[in-house]
Amino acid sequence: MLKLKQITPPAIEPISTSQVLGQLKFDVDEVDPETIEQIERLITAARERCETYQNRAYITQTFELALECFPGGSRIKLPRPLLQDIVHLSSQKNGGVPEIWDASNYVIDDFSEPGYLIKISGASWPSGNLAPNGIKVRYVAGYGSTADDVPEMIKHAILLLTVYWWENGMCEPPCAVYDLLDLERVIPI
Repeated sequence: MLKLKQITPPAIEPISTSQVLGQLKFDVDEVDPETIEQIERLITAARERCETYQNRAYITQTFELALECFPGGSRIKLPRPLLQDIVHLSSQKNGGVPEIWDASNYVIDDFSEPGYLIKISGASWPSGNLAPNGIKVRYVAGYGSTADDVPEMIKHAILLLTVYWWENGMCEPPCAVYDLLDLERVIPI
């Protein structure tokens, strides 16, 4: 079971309220604040739905992956690409204080999707009786910090889903949303 927690959510959404209002043919100057608030909530929900379906992070976010034990090999797979950076790797023994593992003991594979933390040759994983969820990797992922960093097909899928939900209620997304997202979907193995 994947134990992944979002630590820092995205600061912005990949699409704007005005883009949705334009698609809905609303006059931006005549829309009441309640409608704006509803659309903003739908945008966030649509982005979260699309991110979950693709197993990706769009706008820069910080995650923490918890593990029960170190892997048998030298790699820790970090879900929700694109991997930007690793903040730290910590381990905690039963009854102990978390210890940060020195970054010189690993390298980042940010080319692979998903990315990996790779223990360098000669380094050893910390040993001892670990606490439950005693290994934590905190990392930053996403296409970038602006909407311009997110691929157009993804932004279009979020826009399409937001408009669809506005017009039809929050129901199953239309096939067109899946068609736009399938090309860059990360399938968990």
